[in-house]
Amino acid sequence: MRRVLFVAGEPDTPGILYRCHRNAAAARDAGFEARVLSCASVSYDDIHWADVMVLWRVEYSGHVSTILDLAKAENVITVFDADDIVFVPHYARIDMIDGIRSVGATEARIEQCFSDMRRTFLRCDQGSTTTAELVFAMHSLRPVVHLLPNIYDLPSLQRARLALRMRGEPGRVNTGDGLVRIGYATGSRTHQRDFAPICPTIAEILRQRPQARLVLFREPETHRPVLLMEEFPSLIPVQDQIEWRDMVPLDELQDEFARFDISIAPLETGNVFCEAKSEIKFFEAALSGAATIASPTGPFRRVIRQGETGFLTDTPAEWYEALIELIDNPERRVRMARDAYHSVLWPFSPQAQARRMKLALMSMSDDEAAALSVETHLARDRLASPGLPVIPPSQTLFHHDALGEASVTVVITSYNYEAHLLDALESVAAQTLLLLDLIVVDDGSSDGSIALARTWMERHCDRFNRLILRQSVANAGLGGARNIGMDAAETIHVMQLDADNTLRPEACETLLDSMKDGTAYAYPIIACFNEKGSVLLDMSADTHQQPGTPELLGDLPFNPFSLVSGNRIDAMAMVTKWAWAAVGGYYVSREAMGWEDFDLWCSLAERGLPGHHVPQILADYRQHETSMTNASTEKDAHKARVVAFVQARHPWIRLSAERATPRKN
Repeated sequence: MRRVLFVAGEPDTPGILYRCHRNAAAARDAGFEARVLSCASVSYDDIHWADVMVLWRVEYSGHVSTILDLAKAENVITVFDADDIVFVPHYARIDMIDGIRSVGATEARIEQCFSDMRRTFLRCDQGSTTTAELVFAMHSLRPVVHLLPNIYDLPSLQRARLALRMRGEPGRVNTGDGLVRIGYATGSRTHQRDFAPICPTIAEILRQRPQARLVLFREPETHRPVLLMEEFPSLIPVQDQIEWRDMVPLDELQDEFARFDISIAPLETGNVFCEAKSEIKFFEAALSGAATIASPTGPFRRVIRQGETGFLTDTPAEWYEALIELIDNPERRVRMARDAYHSVLWPFSPQAQARRMKLALMSMSDDEAAALSVETHLARDRLASPGLPVIPPSQTLFHHDALGEASVTVVITSYNYEAHLLDALESVAAQTLLLLDLIVVDDGSSDGSIALARTWMERHCDRFNRLILRQSVANAGLGGARNIGMDAAETIHVMQLDADNTLRPEACETLLDSMKDGTAYAYPIIACFNEKGSVLLDMSADTHQQPGTPELLGDLPFNPFSLVSGNRIDAMAMVTKWAWAAVGGYYVSREAMGWEDFDLWCSLAERGLPGHHVPQILADYRQHETSMTNASTEKDAHKARVVAFVQARHPWIRLSAERATPRKN
């Protein structure tokens, strides 16, 4: 099972991007070959090439009958894919699908379409779809159905974040023109009945808040609104507060979301067709920094944390309260959008989809592979939700953005390291990777670190694409400081560096080049030094290294089993932002401070997210009496708390060295 053919039944609609091209990319990322073709262009050679054929929204016809006959003869497994309940003909009624009326179709035509898709589905071996509701509906026709949600891709993520950066620093309130935009990004004229119940509430909000604007879309050529405005007379008195935007191609949609402060996603609750709609409107708004208010359909209820990552609202009163809250409280609005972004970064990522696709395709190989894929799938489902990364409050003291697209951000965390900070900064400036972002997080230092960092940044704006200096409002500890830096980073890859250590010039470039698309983190060999130079191993050291040779950290190959007995990977590693978000970030606990990196590696191991070892010395670790390892972590009482805390979070570890062992100088 190595080759997958995606067949598009509606090749001229946006759905082909979500259900064919992005899923084909996921199959390739999972190690398979994949192609996308329109149904009309599928030939015998294409069928002969494929091991699996996925037919998205394909209506039955003579041509399709021949395709399925040939597929059966060639032992090609066929999978019917749908992103709506388009295979239940009796749902094709205007009282259930209002879009039939608003697009000018007839119930008879849509019923025939659904009947033809159902016939295709019944001829296929399996199904795949976007939501749990659709999986349930499909199970009445086929017992094996794969849940493959709609996802974003890397270009849409990059475009979304760049559009947000053009408004100012992400995660901060940017006043702009002083208006608050409420956007309704409906892409087709099928949502009249979805919008109708909240329309009077929206009109009232606009009357009460002159700074509010309702952003609606229209056809570019005719300027005909996507919503049929004659059905919404309550908007006439506030029409001057409606901002009309021309519909854009799908690859420009994230630019429009980035203009919103609030994105609304009303759906008709209790309607079986609407209840099965996917989470697209939530995760696309989150990528672009817009806070979402949505109807409480099943998919939205599962992904939105009420009051944290969005608002779930049903009644006019609930819509009113949520809108007023977000209009009047910009800090909460920005924080909600930030947390929503972190919440969608992993589950709707290409990396997560590649893992789902691998299990789905593995299950089609043989009995043993099917059993293993189901075992893995069920084990992943049983993992507890990691929660959102805890981002302690911070203030931005310096911000520079040239609006380029760097591949790596270096995050330096610092607490009273004025004596060493300059060495760390200069080592980042000396990186061979030319386009680079740098974030310094000061965790409430009382020495001259802040002034030193700010002055240095002012003098090095030409060297970096982005330069940010943040300071925690109150000392947050190492995990909190790391999370502040990860939150501020706008690249996928983030290099962690403590302010008393240094990187070698080729560190970022080498680690970046070593990482595959699904690699969660990469770590190098690190050499230890002190004020006298290289630190040599003690002659009595019980180690695999030769006594008298330089002391090294992170010199063992990647193997998650090595974490059972203790940490073998230093914090100086390149971590992907999606992996950080997938496990809820670094833990934040001042009482158990010191093993945040070990905890992160354990959390990633529990989710099967791989690391990668680069067997080169790419960084240097400074040993000194005031290091956090010696001053805090490796003190008997504190280490006992740390050990208990981390073992409670990861019961499978059995530490071989629980007693405090300070690093020698």
